[in-house]
Amino acid sequence: MINISTGKKKNIMFIKPPLVTDAVWDPIRTCPYLGIVYLASGLKDKGHNVRYLDEVVRNGGLYNQTLSKRVLDKESVSEKDLDIKNQDFQKEKMSDYWSLSPKEFVDKYTAFPEKAIVSRTLVRTGTSLENTLSEIEKENPDIIGIPLIATANYIPATSLARSIKENFPKIKIIFGGQHISALPEQFFTENKDYVDHIVIGDAVSVIEDIVEGRIGDRIINGGSQSLANFPLLDPKILEKNDYPIIPTYTPPTNGRKTIDFMFTKGCFRDCAFCLAGNGVGDRVTASEYQRLDEQLRIFKEAGIEEIVVQDDAFLWKPKTHLPEILRLMKNYGFYWQDNGGVEFESLSDDVAEQFIEYNKNGEGRVTALYIPFNPRNWNKDSSASASMSNKYKSRLDNLKKLREEAGIYIFTSAIIGTPEQTKKTFEEELSTDRKLIQEGYLDAALCLSATMLPGTEWYKTNGHNIVNPIDYYGFSLFTTHDRTEHLEPKEIEEFMIRWTKELADVQTTYHWGTAFPNPKLQKVRKGN
Repeated sequence: MINISTGKKKNIMFIKPPLVTDAVWDPIRTCPYLGIVYLASGLKDKGHNVRYLDEVVRNGGLYNQTLSKRVLDKESVSEKDLDIKNQDFQKEKMSDYWSLSPKEFVDKYTAFPEKAIVSRTLVRTGTSLENTLSEIEKENPDIIGIPLIATANYIPATSLARSIKENFPKIKIIFGGQHISALPEQFFTENKDYVDHIVIGDAVSVIEDIVEGRIGDRIINGGSQSLANFPLLDPKILEKNDYPIIPTYTPPTNGRKTIDFMFTKGCFRDCAFCLAGNGVGDRVTASEYQRLDEQLRIFKEAGIEEIVVQDDAFLWKPKTHLPEILRLMKNYGFYWQDNGGVEFESLSDDVAEQFIEYNKNGEGRVTALYIPFNPRNWNKDSSASASMSNKYKSRLDNLKKLREEAGIYIFTSAIIGTPEQTKKTFEEELSTDRKLIQEGYLDAALCLSATMLPGTEWYKTNGHNIVNPIDYYGFSLFTTHDRTEHLEPKEIEEFMIRWTKELADVQTTYHWGTAFPNPKLQKVRKGN
């Protein structure tokens, strides 16, 4: 490791690139990248000048959308701009969605018109590159950090880095995120001409040494750090971005000012589709309660009213840790919702009662809980929702209690196109979730695609079935990009359309959860 000390305070800019997503299948979801906010907060606290640009929403970026068509034929890539507004495209798409059969819709909109070809209509959402470069010139940063939080963001993130380096060659560019941690050597080889440093794992342990010049290595391993080693979040970092009052990635908040937060880091599961519990050292960690209290006080003073919990292990230590964080949030009167996932298996009577009690008295309420029926090793050859609800029947009663006694919006998700899924298990999954909604256990069951994310077990065992490895936009929770032993890509797409369409008469959905929302049933649950 190269150590060079300068001691000089730096001008640092973190930039979340514009979104480029599949205009047919992807909802446009905007949120701050929590890891970047942590890094920016820590460097600001050390006296550096820090700016965070969220180019999806800043300067009205959410309403600046352009369409293009990207076609892959093996290693051949072609892309052209489309002379149509996204608003008009979405209007026609939704009209076809309601009027055509699932097969007819997929025949028209599939990303796989031929076996070896991937053809996607893409929408770019965000401020213009010219505006971003102008802001960089005005701020004159020494260092720019760009997050590659997921493989689906590969092209927007690397294209931005290339443009910055071409226009401002002296600025050092740092990359980090999920994709890089999974494929560091490959990423660096592909992008070394315009990326100065990449960080594997948690950058909080090394970022100050990088920006102050004490570490000069091109590839740096930050390891897996305890949440206690993360700085306090500074909500002021998010200012000067135009985040919408109406949420684009959460259930309704009735106009309350929100912030994403994690009370724990890591996961006690090692699910085949996820990265949270699969890394070395990814045990569950948490901050001291006194420090959490200080963090919540900062949120309250910043006008935050609702916390969007993003934990992967929110029910860690349900008899000790959970009561303590609920007590702390209630002390400040916070509304809160969980978007990271409340584990269904752990939704005991005691846990449910703690959530219900939170909503009985004082200021603040639990507004929404994401409770997935995830595939496990023991049920991978069957329907996840059917097997889970049969094995943990008492948990179902708790779902109904949370809805009826506490007025909480309860939603789950189904993963379509898993490596083991067959047509039979899909039908069982769909009928089970429909029954759970009709019988009052759930408000909605969202439809997610089985994505082969680099670094996961699925990527190792089924990554060879990805239709085209440079189909980066296919590495999304909502788009199909592979075939399996049992299903072809177009069949998976058809199942996804069937899912949302056949549940449309019973479930409440919003734009944040699907590219095919059901406006007829959209509502805000009473009391929230």
